[in-house]
Amino acid sequence: MKVLFLFGEICSGKSTYDPGAQYTRYTVSTAVRKIMQTDDRKLLQDSKHLDIHIANTICDDFWHYQHFVFDTEQTTPQYFVIDGIRQYSILEHIESYLKYNYPSLTLEYKWLEVDREERKRRFEARKDPKDTLSFEKAEKRDNELGLSELFSILKEQNKI
Repeated sequence: MKVLFLFGEICSGKSTYDPGAQYTRYTVSTAVRKIMQTDDRKLLQDSKHLDIHIANTICDDFWHYQHFVFDTEQTTPQYFVIDGIRQYSILEHIESYLKYNYPSLTLEYKWLEVDREERKRRFEARKDPKDTLSFEKAEKRDNELGLSELFSILKEQNKI
């Protein structure tokens, strides 16, 4: 099995990305919702200080998948996709956990690049009631969380 870290700005297509093989998708917002016990996107985006807690929750959830869901060859997907990481500290923690506990796993990284106008069009077209912020404010919050820094680090490390 491979772990695919999927990155991109808001409305870049992360939730619809298909790696072309059998996969299980895990979104970082699942962990954040579990920790913060809310679905309000504005509150969920105010989680920078919870980075290690978020990373630990993702690692714990991965452990549960490995031991209770992926227990046979038929139930083990080719890819475990983790999408929505916005902070390098979260990625770094998960990478360390996976490399130490599952050294045979292959880690892959993919950044979805979509121009700003198209992302804004998608944001406005989805008309999601959970979108309590404008596109501009949601985009700004992602960058405040560390998304642009994460992109720079991944690019420097030649992972994307």
